[in-house]
Amino acid sequence: MIPDVSRGNGIRPLLAYLFGPGRREEHADPHLVAAWDLHGAPDPGRHPGASVGRLAGRLDQYAQLRAAELGAMPPNRVWHCSVRAAPEDPTLSDEQWAQVAHRVARATGLASQEGSGCRWVAVRHAVHHIHIAAVTVLPSGARPGMHRDAMRAQAECRAIEAEWGLRPVGLGERTSTSYPTSAEIIKAERHGWSEPSRVWLQQQMHVALTEAADLDGYFAALAERGVIVRVRRGEDGAAVGYSLARPGDVGAGGQAVHFSAGRLDSAMSLPRVLHHLSTKKSAEGA
Repeated sequence: MIPDVSRGNGIRPLLAYLFGPGRREEHADPHLVAAWDLHGAPDPGRHPGASVGRLAGRLDQYAQLRAAELGAMPPNRVWHCSVRAAPEDPTLSDEQWAQVAHRVARATGLASQEGSGCRWVAVRHAVHHIHIAAVTVLPSGARPGMHRDAMRAQAECRAIEAEWGLRPVGLGERTSTSYPTSAEIIKAERHGWSEPSRVWLQQQMHVALTEAADLDGYFAALAERGVIVRVRRGEDGAAVGYSLARPGDVGAGGQAVHFSAGRLDSAMSLPRVLHHLSTKKSAEGA
C-alpha cells in the first residue's frame, strides 16, 4: 500500500476529476467512503441533489472565510493523496478503505486528535485505491502542522500492511516491486497506454530475463522488446548498473524518463540478474 501526496490550489477541478468518468472511462462508481464528517459532506456519486460544486464549497469553507479576512485564498491549500494497494492484495471493502483514510488523515495532521481539524473526503472510483482530497485550513484560519506528511503517510500505510497482512510496499530498495504514482497513471491515460511505464518496464524485464543466456543477451532482449536501455559501466568497462526507459515517455525537457532497474524491481538489480543468469547456466549445464 503506497501513498502519493501532491498539493495544489483548486479543490473543485480535483473533485470533478475524481467523480468524473476518467480520461478513458476507467472510473467506476465514484463515491465517498469517508470524510471529516460524512453527514456534512454531500456525495455527488450517491446522493441525489449533491454536486461537485456543493462539495467543493463545503471543503473550502474555512479557506473562504480566511480569504475574506486577508483578501486572498491561502496558497497551496489543496492536499491530495492517492493510496494504492498492491494488485495481488484482497479487495478491500468501503469500510476498510474508510479506516485507511481516517488513519492517514490523523497520521499526516489533517485530522486532529483534539478539536476540529481540516475538512477532507476520501473518494473511491476503482478497486485497489482511494483518493483523499482536503483543504488544509483549520476552523481558526490557521494552517495545520503537516511537516513530512508524505513520510508519515507512508509509515501509517506500512503499519496497516503489517496489521492486515497486505503485501509490504515501500520505497527504493525496501520494496520488491515499486508501484506507479498518480502522475504516472494519469500520463499513461493521456498517452493511451494500457499500463503506466513503470509497470510496462517491469513486465519487459521479467520476460527478457527468461529469454537471455547471459547479460549481453538480456540487454539485447530488452532492446528487441522496445525498451531503451542505459548501462552504467565502471573504469574497466564492466557493467555496474542499468536503467530503463519506455519509448515516448519523456519529461518536461523532452528527455526519456529513465528508471533505475533496482528501484523498479529490487529482484532485477544488476547483481541479482547476474546471479539468476549464473544459476540458470549452471542448471542447464547440469
